[in-house]
Amino acid sequence: MKNIRLSTPVIIAEDEPLMREVLASALRAFGYHSIAFAVDGRQAAQLLELPEYRSALVFLDIHMPKMDGMAVLEHARSVGSNAFMVMVSADSSLDRVLAALSGGAKGFVIKPYTTQKILDITTKFERALIG
Repeated sequence: MKNIRLSTPVIIAEDEPLMREVLASALRAFGYHSIAFAVDGRQAAQLLELPEYRSALVFLDIHMPKMDGMAVLEHARSVGSNAFMVMVSADSSLDRVLAALSGGAKGFVIKPYTTQKILDITTKFERALIG
């Protein structure tokens, strides 16, 4: 697991600086250190087009400027990305969660982040990689 964590690129697409740092701190504590940040949806979409992020672990806020998370999720699929996309939002309505999951997200984390929620997602991601 340690090698997976050290070699896996992570994208945090979050427009709120405090939420970005909370999530990054938790991921670093779990051994993930190759973390890229996107402050809006357009930056996230651009990162997902780069070869080094095609298989990244991605935490994608739904409500962001320039391009919302659902549009980024769709864009990722259209460019052939096989990133492990996890939607994050304070908006946890059933419709929102189901739309994200049916759109290809592998998980949904409700803000505010907790260490346990992040650990659950990283464990799910690592299991998916191992098969």
